[in-house]
Amino acid sequence: MITVSEQAAVELKRLIEEQGQNDVAVRVFVTGSCHCGAAHYGMGLDTDYTEEEHVFAGEGLRLVADSDSAPHLEGAEIDYRDSLMGRGFTIKNPNAGGGGCGCGH
Repeated sequence: MITVSEQAAVELKRLIEEQGQNDVAVRVFVTGSCHCGAAHYGMGLDTDYTEEEHVFAGEGLRLVADSDSAPHLEGAEIDYRDSLMGRGFTIKNPNAGGGGCGCGH
């Protein structure tokens, strides 16, 4: 199951509201991994999802993950940060391997 922090939920709902559609889901996916095992993640708004995909609900949001990404996202949390260093979404995954190897990928 993927969880969403309160701050991330507020920002995602704002973005979805801007789309003006009721059937928008947040797609979360794994785009690959580094040689050390650290995963790379992506997110986007999507209206083209199927029943075969994994659909999670939380904080009033619909989250979608394809069958390849879903097992890697188990236990992950989507968060949103807004600080002097920048703002944006992050995905914290306690199951991710590698812990960041610093290879630059």
